[in-house]
Amino acid sequence: MRLAALFAEDAAALLAGPAGGRVRACAAEECVMLFVPAHPSRRWCSPARCGNRARVARCYQRHRGD
Repeated sequence: MRLAALFAEDAAALLAGPAGGRVRACAAEECVMLFVPAHPSRRWCSPARCGNRARVARCYQRHRGD
């Protein structure tokens, strides 16, 4: 219970603070994560996980008909 309260407090502080307006949802189809991008063009919560999956899916779509 205490861990949930600490998490809720931190989430409220993040959203109410200066970074609150920059919080984004991950652009990956099945991901439900939120993140604060370090760079304005960042689209995924994790470039290594969601970003890589999106790039692989695009590559597969381009080369699937070959």
